Amino acid sequence: MINNIKKTTLGVALAVATLFAATSASAALTVTIGGTAVANEGLKSSVAGAITTDFNANLLNPANYTGGAVKNGSQSGDWASPPSDTSNYFSVGPSTTASATIAFSGLQSYFGYYGGSPDDYNFVDFYNGQNKIATFDGITLANLASVTHDGDQSVGSYWNFTAGNSGDYFNSVVLRSASNAFETDNHAVLAVPEPETYAMMLAGLGLMGFVARRRKNG
Repeated sequence: MINNIKKTTLGVALAVATLFAATSASAALTVTIGGTAVANEGLKSSVAGAITTDFNANLLNPANYTGGAVKNGSQSGDWASPPSDTSNYFSVGPSTTASATIAFSGLQSYFGYYGGSPDDYNFVDFYNGQNKIATFDGITLANLASVTHDGDQSVGSYWNFTAGNSGDYFNSVVLRSASNAFETDNHAVLAVPEPETYAMMLAGLGLMGFVARRRKNG
């Protein structure tokens, strides 16, 4: 019985070690394309557990957004709704501000957005405090989605940015435009589990292992 408990404890320790190793191995933010179509809202994140801000409550910026502005519809020369999106959306550009910062209360491992009319001069920056984690320009993002980057208003895609390790976790995202507007919607995030969550997982794994061993030897 004692040997069984020791083996169970070792197995749990290895499982937790593997979990933490997965969050600290060398990698980088990766970008994937694709979301779930929603009537009148374009595309939304397909990532399980992600929390989405769709801007539909009103035309005021959410509390953690600085710069930019919530819009609805299109205004020639200024901003344009992403394709198939008749709901509110978020715009950054010369008619509002040149950049907008989205600040999170904790570290995030994932960020996604639905974007329309991508341009060369659109940029997405990821930060952990003052440390810049990554920057993606409009040309790179358009190429990844296999779409044009010349402001074509009929073009839209959903971009997903995922941290490959703990060094890529971020707590703010900056959307920038050096010229015409940068229009996005359905911003989605997935928070990094807090340390107490790992402790609960450890306790749960230990309990499951102990019960399994008792049943085997009962």
